[in-house]
Amino acid sequence: MKKRPNIFDYKPFKLSQDTFLPWLIQWADKDYREIDSPLNACAVSFVQELLGKDNSYKIKTIDDVINNWDGIDVCALVNNQYLLVIEEKRGLKEHSDLLNRYAEIAKNHYENQYENKYENSDIEIKLVCFKMEEEVTYSYIKDAGFSLFQRSKMLSILENYINSTQKLKQNDILVDYHKSLDNFNKRINSYLTKPLNEWHFHSWQGFYAELQKHIGGDWDCIPNAPGELLDCWWIRKKSGIDGDGYDYYLQLEQTKLVFKLHECKKNNSMEIIRDFYRDSLYKKADELNISISQYGRLRKVKWIELAKLNSEYRITNENGLLNIQATIDNLKSIMKLIDETEKKIKNHNNKTI
Repeated sequence: MKKRPNIFDYKPFKLSQDTFLPWLIQWADKDYREIDSPLNACAVSFVQELLGKDNSYKIKTIDDVINNWDGIDVCALVNNQYLLVIEEKRGLKEHSDLLNRYAEIAKNHYENQYENKYENSDIEIKLVCFKMEEEVTYSYIKDAGFSLFQRSKMLSILENYINSTQKLKQNDILVDYHKSLDNFNKRINSYLTKPLNEWHFHSWQGFYAELQKHIGGDWDCIPNAPGELLDCWWIRKKSGIDGDGYDYYLQLEQTKLVFKLHECKKNNSMEIIRDFYRDSLYKKADELNISISQYGRLRKVKWIELAKLNSEYRITNENGLLNIQATIDNLKSIMKLIDETEKKIKNHNNKTI
């Protein structure tokens, strides 16, 4: 049997949301309740969540719904009380300046359109960042005055609609969107359901996001790399020898675990620095029974590759799928090597004082 056609398959999913979001928000208006009560209820739940309200807050009117306006994805007036401004954030990069600019645009729009339109108007601007992908940090969203609306919350709203509405009465657009978002969610979580050699870009994205909850760190796309590759780095330690200064850290280059340095202040040659750190690292690795080998070459850049782990750092279950807890425990045991190496470097520096 052929796959059921899905309207969101005919345009990149992240772009088609620009049309879906204002459509769903408009359905929250009470005038549409008699036309399609389940769809109206779903839209009401969505708008309540966007506003940070519980289900006791009643949605009566949705007016002035605009999409792709002056760079802002969605704008709507709710109950003549809230100016809802939604920025659909795509990709992995921070855009704090962009969000700050949109906040200023929204403020100016309110002052020009509503401040004099409604007598004694006290319309409140609600800024929301609609983020369906994973990202390394979300702090800049809050700093710009936006609340964060994530994939798990959207899926919960949609699944409640699917589970509570008879199949024949379900709206095809909403069903299609739920299917597309659910498929995307499965791609993000595929690091738990696919063998290691079948991981793709979104598998790594989901994996790094989960690791970050347990060991911290950062992750991002590798600049100028062929294809879509992600790196994750963490446990940075300030270190140095004989007046040199370096950050000493671990990095996951997808399938490889690498030990690296980042130059902060250099007096000695890169060869001297690299060889000193390698000597300290290898000796401690032998003591801890961690197998590493030489990796990388010297280049005119501010970071130095020292070594790589010889074994697979990802631990699997008997079925060949990732055991996330065992993998986290394994990484934490390797992190001890950094701590032990740091002790040796400090002893060296104390002896040279």
